[in-house]
Amino acid sequence: MARPVEARERGTEEPRLLLPLLLIAALTVTVRLPFLLHADRFFDSDEAVEGLMARHVLQQHEYPVFLWGQLYKGVPEVYLASALFSVTGDGVVALKAVTLACFVLFVCLQFVLIETLFSRSIAWVSTAFVILGPPSLVLWSLSGNAEVVMTLVAGAVATLALENWKRSRSVLALAIAAAAIGFGLWVQQYIIYYVVALAIVAIQTLPDRRAQLRALIAADGLPPWLGVCTHILLAIAAAYITLGAVAFATGGFDINVGRIVIGLRSPQKLWRIGAAILPLYGLTQVVGRLAQPGRRVRRPAALAALAGFLVGYSPALLHARVSAPIARMDIYGLKAAGAPIVQQVLPIVIGLRSPTTEWLSVPRWFAVVIVAVVAVSYAALRARRLPPFFHVFLMVVPVLFIASGSFIDAQSYRYLMPMYAALPVVLAVGVDQIRQWHTAAAVSVLGVLLIVSAAEQVAWYQRLAPDARSPAVIACLSQQGARGALADYWLSYKVTFLAHERLIVAPYNGVDRYPPYTAFVKSLGVSLDNQPCRSLLLE
Repeated sequence: MARPVEARERGTEEPRLLLPLLLIAALTVTVRLPFLLHADRFFDSDEAVEGLMARHVLQQHEYPVFLWGQLYKGVPEVYLASALFSVTGDGVVALKAVTLACFVLFVCLQFVLIETLFSRSIAWVSTAFVILGPPSLVLWSLSGNAEVVMTLVAGAVATLALENWKRSRSVLALAIAAAAIGFGLWVQQYIIYYVVALAIVAIQTLPDRRAQLRALIAADGLPPWLGVCTHILLAIAAAYITLGAVAFATGGFDINVGRIVIGLRSPQKLWRIGAAILPLYGLTQVVGRLAQPGRRVRRPAALAALAGFLVGYSPALLHARVSAPIARMDIYGLKAAGAPIVQQVLPIVIGLRSPTTEWLSVPRWFAVVIVAVVAVSYAALRARRLPPFFHVFLMVVPVLFIASGSFIDAQSYRYLMPMYAALPVVLAVGVDQIRQWHTAAAVSVLGVLLIVSAAEQVAWYQRLAPDARSPAVIACLSQQGARGALADYWLSYKVTFLAHERLIVAPYNGVDRYPPYTAFVKSLGVSLDNQPCRSLLLE
């Protein structure tokens, strides 16, 4: 990621960052505070599970690595929440405040990164777009399920550290970048967006990249036997990726090998296998080259990167079992998903719809303005030779979203939320390009973007209704002297958390996150047809 010519050079006279970062932190908290104070109005069972886990860290001395009921999605926020609970007591506001604190950290790190790569003015505009983001970003910046924010923090740390390493060749910086990527991979697979974008930019910016890529593929400089091994690995990876593409385009097929039928019907599974082989191929290349005479100077950096990644990913490694689900989508599924993605997911992501899909009272032409500014930004990328990372990232997110088969329904929009590491930057670059053409036009466009974005937040805030059902369930069960009950997943853990586990409500559908709750409720002889407050619990 080469710095643009017009980017401000750092020097001893550069203004201190402390005051701007304090101001950014204050503005971020101020804009989010009204939502935080009404946190119970957008609080769900997934968040409640994390609150319960944090409570159990303190009271039961349970130390989870992954979300209850999963072998993926790490939960560092649970330990942060437990620390806050030990001081303030547990509650919805405290749980969401932890995520907000992490989001503030991301916004500050992102500001430093954008100023490093571009300029302070672009950093300020980008930060304004993050703070005045759409309701979907507000929700995830305050969600007790902090996977999006944790990924953004990890990505910002990794990108900043890599930029520092490029300038200084600091082994420590490289180790920090690798540790951040490992940490992000433990938290959620969203970090792959960063890894892919960084890899694409690294290839784009290689000097004489065609010759270097040819040499890499030909395994030049490696012992013959190791070169053969790398060729085999690359061929296997390419075969799986190609078969995945064919399965995606055809809907899947079977291959008959004698009496054995090999099913090739999941493009995502084939791509995942191919993608898993590529790092092994790269590691073989790196180890083989470092083993050659004259490469000793690079060994500390390679070892630091490996050690950093292992440290960051260590919670998952120590757990020993990691198993993320594999979705499935082919060309026919994509055609069916096209309309919901365009009509629901994208409007949610840019704020025309609320996170629960209702249309908000904001002008639809706002989408046209966003598209136009983004187009100008990509034109500026080519004309001014700006750092391309964020523009690449913005394209990588939707491509991987589709290729991974992540779309299920409108709520799948959450898999696109990491794009807010890039979209505000791309918009800021677009506004800056318009400023170079015409200052008044840039001010007008910036004003429209910020005013409509603020209007989106206000419109959603006005629609947030108090949670009347959970308190009614708690009151009814308490009056009946009940200790346990059964309810829908999206009510069960929420009530259990809000009742401070004086009442245990287990789910009768969805994922059984914590089997001891279910066992306790069954021990009381509770059934769907035989429990107090049945109408409230099952409505």
